[in-house]
Amino acid sequence: MIFFTYLLSFLTLISIIVFIHELGHFFFARLFGVRVLDFSIGFGKSVKSWQTKKNTIFNLRVLPFGGYVKMHGEESLDKSRESDSYNSKKYYQKLLITLGGPLFNFILALVIFFSINLYGVYKISPIIGDVIPSSDAQIIGLQKNDEILEIDDIKISSYSDAQVALSKRLGDTGLISFKVKRGQNFSSHKIDIKDWLNTEQPSNLLAILGIVPPLEPIIGEVINSSPAENGGIVSGDKIIQINNSKIFFWSDIKKQINDSGGNEIEIKVLRNQKEIDLLIKPVLSEDNFNWQIGITSSYVLNSNIRKFKSYGILESLANSFRQTYEVVQNSILFIGKMISGSISPKNLGGPVMIGQYAGESVIYGGLYSFIYLIAFISISLGIVNLLPLPVLDGGQALILTVERLIGRDLPNWLLEFFYKIGTATLIFIFIFVFFNDIFRILS
Repeated sequence: MIFFTYLLSFLTLISIIVFIHELGHFFFARLFGVRVLDFSIGFGKSVKSWQTKKNTIFNLRVLPFGGYVKMHGEESLDKSRESDSYNSKKYYQKLLITLGGPLFNFILALVIFFSINLYGVYKISPIIGDVIPSSDAQIIGLQKNDEILEIDDIKISSYSDAQVALSKRLGDTGLISFKVKRGQNFSSHKIDIKDWLNTEQPSNLLAILGIVPPLEPIIGEVINSSPAENGGIVSGDKIIQINNSKIFFWSDIKKQINDSGGNEIEIKVLRNQKEIDLLIKPVLSEDNFNWQIGITSSYVLNSNIRKFKSYGILESLANSFRQTYEVVQNSILFIGKMISGSISPKNLGGPVMIGQYAGESVIYGGLYSFIYLIAFISISLGIVNLLPLPVLDGGQALILTVERLIGRDLPNWLLEFFYKIGTATLIFIFIFVFFNDIFRILS
């Protein structure tokens, strides 16, 4: 069932993004009077087609991994100068037709971000719920209940902002600076990094530094034959009191259990809206010499740090442009670091990874997260298509510009050579990211 959720989510996501991309080419082609022969989503055999009054054939094809718009007079060997042909158009018109796909991908992201900001968005306040012992965060003095205000002079208003700020430092050497608020006081802290995570495939950068958000004291897993299981605790229980101390966060549990010194403790849990009292005797862990009862967190964020915020039209519009710009900027920075070798190319992902993220966004985050993912993948597709490879929009735009500058068409033998190089490069990248996906799943 999960596999089909992943597959359906992937097909839906890709179909939407590809349709919008090809719609961009189609829109500008029709705007400038170019006759569109074929508008296809996918490749291979057509499974569904229909024809418009303007003789454009729309095709839904069997392999949903892309699409294309075929225009009259577009092929390099077709030098038709009929008024409705691609070749008859001016340079700026052909350039807009060529770049219409990536442009519409960015517009899609803008529309999604604008709609989400207007409707309302949940923000996770950047308050530290716990600091992992012996982690970088603990070493530099960060503490539970600290509120992160800035990272590297970038203002932080949510955990998402913090992750984005840290992602810019992947592969770097130097210092990551934190400014935090502790009670009514402010303090600065610096983490020394060297080639930070350049050979790894990191996901939660705050967790890697040892920073955990405030979590609800809800049990995720109960270890077999542990004191918790023997004492009657089950998955889903919410711990509300240990001995005479109220429990508000997951980190409170660890403190109370450690403070017990191994003596039997009274635990009050909430199960199916009923309070249940249990007696449990902790055991000493041989790994870290802490007292434990054998439970793990459900990793449910505390409701007090989830803030729902909506914006007005103008602020939503400004936020949508800012968010789109930040994603584009970070993506280009990320690609540049991979090319320079600062971070591992293993971070590249392909269809399998997109399918996994799409499925998980539906399963764990619902429609809201799925729509958010569409915006990010749409921007990524737009950036990739701007790469200067002849088989991509960016390469086509480059050829148009070179021909404009030299005042004549490039020879066919040279174009064919560039197309072969571009195709071979894309095939290599596709194979590389495919195996990256497989190894990521296996590991």
